[in-house]
Amino acid sequence: MSQSLDHPTPAVLHRGSRRFTPWQQASVSAILAILCAVWLYWSTIMSMTQAWLGSRTFAHGVLVLPATGYLLWCRRSSLVGLIPAPTAMGLVCLALTGALWVAGTVTNSDWLQQVAVIAMLPGILWAIMGSDVVRQLAWPLGFLVFMLPVGTSFEPWLQDLTGQMIVVGLGVTGIPYLYEGHFITLPSGTWEVAPDCGGLRYLLPGLAVGYAFSALVYRQPIRRWLFLVVCAVVLILANGLRAYGVMVGDYLGITEGADHRVFSYTIYGFTVLWLFWFGLRWQEHSMLPPSAATSELVGGAPHPRHAIQMVLLTVIVLALAPLSLWWRA
Repeated sequence: MSQSLDHPTPAVLHRGSRRFTPWQQASVSAILAILCAVWLYWSTIMSMTQAWLGSRTFAHGVLVLPATGYLLWCRRSSLVGLIPAPTAMGLVCLALTGALWVAGTVTNSDWLQQVAVIAMLPGILWAIMGSDVVRQLAWPLGFLVFMLPVGTSFEPWLQDLTGQMIVVGLGVTGIPYLYEGHFITLPSGTWEVAPDCGGLRYLLPGLAVGYAFSALVYRQPIRRWLFLVVCAVVLILANGLRAYGVMVGDYLGITEGADHRVFSYTIYGFTVLWLFWFGLRWQEHSMLPPSAATSELVGGAPHPRHAIQMVLLTVIVLALAPLSLWWRA
């Protein structure tokens, strides 16, 4: 008895079902490329990690990468109808970030190196998954900016602003004071508006939380940016209120010692909750389904050989910057 060849055998069906889909190919390729980038730029990654663990101002950086992964997962419905397709523009982006890293290394500029390494992650996704995919994931990927341990250059400005807000508050409530430089003298004692009092350690984590909130709640870029502006203004004002409240509490004899820190975090917590409440009241009530803009398949499924070639090209481009310094040495 002969077997009909019109239909594949169960074994063939089983083997066929085990082939990687385009998204599986792209995901595995991106993970491999990211692991290579971590190995090649480990020293820069460690410099960021040390900044996160060594400063309360930048401690939120530890949570940024997993939070970015969650935001990307929440945007998965916007990728319906898209097929990842490698693009050379991503390789160009990686080459530019590599050049930026070399410039930072030569000039001993840690922040340039860190900017370059963080920008490599979107560059890798751009090279392997294509422009259409990265365009849909642009806002969640922008959250990676909060990994940067930067912002201390704003501390003197925030310090002066906080001092001015305290003085205005003392004048309004009629409490006698003497303001000299960053020192404020009250009848109960002398206070210094130190750089930490400027509120950078409240502003940066607060903006990070606001950015994540806007990514989850809003779809229109204008709403997202406006909400971030509101977050920045409210957090700066809340820090001024916090510093003023600490001084007035000590002047009235109702707070002292550890009570200052409790009061500070209470003000910060209520500020963040108020921002959430305000943001939800500003929420968009009528939105198109996330996949409405991509109802048709975009691009064709890449051949597995092309995915392997793009991974190799991506790793080669990533390695050019460290190799150039090694060759120069």
